[in-house]
Amino acid sequence: MAQEIGSTPNHALRCQPMNIACTDGGLNSMQGLRLVIPTGSTVAQTAGGDGPGMSHSILISAPFVAVIPAGAQLARVADNDPDGWVIALKPGVLGQVSQVAFDAVPKWFRFWDPFLREAADTLAALHHADLIDAACADAFADVMSVHIALRYGHCAGAAEADMPLTRQMLTRIEAFVHEHIAETILVEQLAVLAHMSASSFARGFKTATGNPPHLYVTLERVKFARTMLCEESFPLADVGARAGFQTQQHFTEVFHRYTGVTPRAFRLTHRNAGS
Repeated sequence: MAQEIGSTPNHALRCQPMNIACTDGGLNSMQGLRLVIPTGSTVAQTAGGDGPGMSHSILISAPFVAVIPAGAQLARVADNDPDGWVIALKPGVLGQVSQVAFDAVPKWFRFWDPFLREAADTLAALHHADLIDAACADAFADVMSVHIALRYGHCAGAAEADMPLTRQMLTRIEAFVHEHIAETILVEQLAVLAHMSASSFARGFKTATGNPPHLYVTLERVKFARTMLCEESFPLADVGARAGFQTQQHFTEVFHRYTGVTPRAFRLTHRNAGS
């Protein structure tokens, strides 16, 4: 019989359903970082401080996720039971370089990540079917820890000869785009993050990523929309607006251009595949 998640402090506390994490507080005693993944209409609030006079408070709702210190307070915003997952991230899964990688992961960091959303959906499906035990939950936590460290814990601070933008700069730019995906994003804003002029940044960004900045932002909007379309609760018009498209028609045209299907067709295909 599968061992219940949350039944032992050594394993399952690393991977808790959000309703347990918001009331039990078991992960608060651990050191390091936590990954908060709300699902459905859940809105979670986390708060805490990094020292005297340095306090943080952020709201997290799908499709966003957040990395917070393990000791931060986590609470639900509404009275209903929160839905989602809270994962304790573990540096040791990467070996000797993991601590450096984790030290570079931003704290109080809210972003969206399709891989993490898919992992959370799979974890939830296994949990609801009673097919997951503590060891399996730990494996999910380890995979997410590796992904967070490699994706957001880049610590190379110097630019390579043919790479005018460092990994840290690219991570900072990616985080800014994700945080402001619903807004107008100008090349000049991204250039400021890299301490470069707009023209130099545009050339350097294309060298580093293969795409000019405006195309990168557009593709990120499309990826964000794909993630939201997999959430049943979001109307199509809301998806387009949250992804930063000015009109529903523009959203449909751009989405079709880069995916080959309309947003409605994509949602129907995803829904049929999951049934």
